[in-house]
Amino acid sequence: MQEHYILGMDIGGTHFRIGAVDRRDQVHVFRKVSVKKVFHSKDPLEDLKEYLADYMEQEGLRESVDAISIGFPAVLNRERTVVLQAPNVSYMENLPVVDSLKRCFDIPVYIDRDVCMAVHYDMRQLGLPEKGILIGCYFGTGIGNVICMDGRPLLGKDGAAGELGHIPVPGRSEPCGCGNTGCMENIAGGKYLAKLCAEVYLNTPISDIFTKHGQDSQLQDFVDRIAMTVALEINILNPDYVLVGGGVTNMKDFPLPLLTEKIHSHVRKPYPDKSLQLFFTEDTDVKCVVGAGIRARNALKDTDIAGGLQF
Repeated sequence: MQEHYILGMDIGGTHFRIGAVDRRDQVHVFRKVSVKKVFHSKDPLEDLKEYLADYMEQEGLRESVDAISIGFPAVLNRERTVVLQAPNVSYMENLPVVDSLKRCFDIPVYIDRDVCMAVHYDMRQLGLPEKGILIGCYFGTGIGNVICMDGRPLLGKDGAAGELGHIPVPGRSEPCGCGNTGCMENIAGGKYLAKLCAEVYLNTPISDIFTKHGQDSQLQDFVDRIAMTVALEINILNPDYVLVGGGVTNMKDFPLPLLTEKIHSHVRKPYPDKSLQLFFTEDTDVKCVVGAGIRARNALKDTDIAGGLQF
């Protein structure tokens, strides 16, 4: 019996990850390449279609891919068909991804924010139930956030719910890719660490910043701002589960005990602090690729299409 796959993708600001996800959530023919290798012209949709066609041809997947699923570091429309705007990826604006790819490949296409794909993966890895409220706070270049209610991400009127990184911070005026100034992700995301390395820790690679300077007040305050960001959403939503992850919290020697302490210090007492269920998630290269596969498979099961597929 021929194996069937979901083609899962994770498009980041630096890397493009792709793999064929089987029904057991195993990834085959995984690739991690520079985003510039995929998007190299003035038409990102044509670039993407060209890369996907070549990938499927080279890996012999033409007849075994049942759907395409992509995570974007961007705001999407409520219908999850168009990429509206990506604060950290300038060429991803107003892209009708679903319609374009469906016309090209004639199979179902699903898109979502990359943070939603991460949550699908983490819920599966942690064995968390769908029932209740779950929040995911992911600290990378910026801040990714998703709010799930009974397993369904909160979308918002325009599809732009969960933009926790764009909380305005009093006294800050740094320009943000979203168009505003003084957003939290400028001082509680990887951008801030890169700035410290460029302006303060001139001889320190960003990968060693916590190893060499973790006790400095600037980094201690940075960790506290991450905690404030997470605690803010906890205090508003009183969630059943809190996931914290991303490239920053997975950096070498990042002080997770300090972050835990600071989150608890900022959360309201006695509740929701007393009942807080906090999970720190790991990063892997295939995380959002697998999450994209889970996202598509769940969608297929909710439609009549699923009856004719192998999932």
